[in-house]
Amino acid sequence: MKKKIISIISIAIIVCSLLVFAVSCKGADEPVTTYNIWLDIQEDNTVECSQKVDVVNNYGAPIEELKFNVYANAFDKQKPLACAQEEQADFYPDGISYGEFALKSLYGEIKEYEFDFDSNIITVSLNAPLQVGEEISVDMQYTLTLPHTNGRYGFNEKGISLTGFYPMLCAYVNGDWFYDEYSPIGDPYFSDVAKYEVTFNLPSGWEFVSSGKIKQDEENGETIITAKAKDIRDFALILSPTLAKSSIKFDGVEISYLGEKPDTLAYAQKALEVYGKLFGKYAYDTLAIADMPFVAGGMEYGALCVINETLGGATYEEVVAHEIAHQWWYGAVGSNNLTDAWQDEGLTSYATYLYFVNIGNVEYSSLMMSDAYSQFHRFIDIQNSVGESAKGVLGGKLNSFPSNYYYTNITYNKSLIMWKYLQDTLGKDTLTKALQEYYATYKFKIVSPDNLYACLDNSYANASNMMKNWIASV
Repeated sequence: MKKKIISIISIAIIVCSLLVFAVSCKGADEPVTTYNIWLDIQEDNTVECSQKVDVVNNYGAPIEELKFNVYANAFDKQKPLACAQEEQADFYPDGISYGEFALKSLYGEIKEYEFDFDSNIITVSLNAPLQVGEEISVDMQYTLTLPHTNGRYGFNEKGISLTGFYPMLCAYVNGDWFYDEYSPIGDPYFSDVAKYEVTFNLPSGWEFVSSGKIKQDEENGETIITAKAKDIRDFALILSPTLAKSSIKFDGVEISYLGEKPDTLAYAQKALEVYGKLFGKYAYDTLAIADMPFVAGGMEYGALCVINETLGGATYEEVVAHEIAHQWWYGAVGSNNLTDAWQDEGLTSYATYLYFVNIGNVEYSSLMMSDAYSQFHRFIDIQNSVGESAKGVLGGKLNSFPSNYYYTNITYNKSLIMWKYLQDTLGKDTLTKALQEYYATYKFKIVSPDNLYACLDNSYANASNMMKNWIASV
């Protein structure tokens, strides 16, 4: 498919170059960055990639350079391992495996570019400042060598996970591109919403789920898939030679599932219904779920969730509900998980608690709360017993957490306890009203803690001070 990809790009570049003038003259109805990505998936677990990014300056000030985060570069053999030490055996089931990101070319109406291998950042200097409302295109070609992992990115015996695989424009926060070192703990991805059109070849006999709406074509005996999505923070693609695919439609949403469990689609439907009533209608027209070998419980992406295939029973349902809740808190309403991971993870954990309350499984919702209390207090006791006072303050840089155990107890357990305290103090209806305002006001934006505080105070005077006390306390 490589030759086809190159020819398609050449045509696309010409067409899009003509369209840039038209957009700058007429004005775009919804100016947003757009990714066009072409993937040629090889049998040797390498992927040839071409990418065109049309960057629209809707940031309120002229921009002199662009910065792209290359998450895939974190798996290079010259870098620290892309997992926490305590999960290394599960992360690398057949021993340590490395990947490689090889940038072949980058061009456009630019002055120069530099790939900083250590920071994983591609910096593109522009010929002239990009003014507000203007658009510029950057084209690049690169090759991915996939690592063998049970993590977010790579391949294993069940298939291929292409997540965080492409150079992604950094989020623009407070007048600058925001990025940090890749963290093996927590979720290292942070970006603005964008439009995506991703075209790839589907290996014979394989199935897949991805972000976005799907179009399938046959070209010279090869299956070509095009996926389109808008207003998502990242694009993800999961492929498998063994897993079956099934789907349903609920309330206008196409729900697809790649896996073998019989109740997953029903759980997904219930989650969309519960969260839609609590917070506001689901923001996208598709939702994909994949069960894969995975070192964590699950992971969220743009309109797609990955679930650890080994989970079962109510725990599996909890993780499905949790990852789908992230489509509200992370997907639609974005926050900076590199500095304030509690803002989406804690709220998502609270939403999952409400899921079980609303479907009538009060016993399990109570179990979630009692587990959070007991695990958090045990964590504090253990830290104190070894002479290392636990810094229970919410917030702080993601890569400052010393372990997954520490991160989980602060970001998930303490945050869930805090949200339940707010519910008990403010009242469930008042808190729900504040969250509905939060969702409606900041959908497809990046929020700060202050934005959340404002919505709380709009529903209950000085509610934010209660939250701040929890955030600042040890």
